[in-house]
Amino acid sequence: MKNKVYMGIDASTSCTGVSVFINNKLIYYHAIKPIGDNWRDRLFHQGPELSSIIQKYKPTKIYMEDVPLQTAGGLKTLVILGGVQGFVYGIAAANNVPIEFISPTVWRSRVKLFDGTQEGKKRNVLKYKAIEMANHYFNLNLKWISPNSKYNEDDVAEAILICASMLGIIQ
Repeated sequence: MKNKVYMGIDASTSCTGVSVFINNKLIYYHAIKPIGDNWRDRLFHQGPELSSIIQKYKPTKIYMEDVPLQTAGGLKTLVILGGVQGFVYGIAAANNVPIEFISPTVWRSRVKLFDGTQEGKKRNVLKYKAIEMANHYFNLNLKWISPNSKYNEDDVAEAILICASMLGIIQ
């Protein structure tokens, strides 16, 4: 029987979280932290590492968070996130791996991350809860330092939860 390999990606220009599941078991997670002075340089530098991970694990499908159509960063942020999405899509296509884009509200709803309160809708609250949930369900020790800290490991937690939500691991 062939192993079912899936990858979750939470991509941005500053840190891309990656998770890999084989037969619904988390076997790999990582944060790609690219270097560069602008977003295009950072994308360019994270491409080879992402491609290498795809080539190593050979996922049958990638689940990636879609660009939220309403973003606090405005039009410029939408353009950058669209660039990130297109870049990752190109890497997936070059490696012949289909990719499915998942709305943030869809995957968060599937894992019941949102508690129904106004406070619970806040970005930092959702990111903190993603770390807590990933740590709980997968026996991890991902870090939350403080809101907006560059040392928070929410990108990895979200990559794990994006994939787990689509595989039905957390319900």
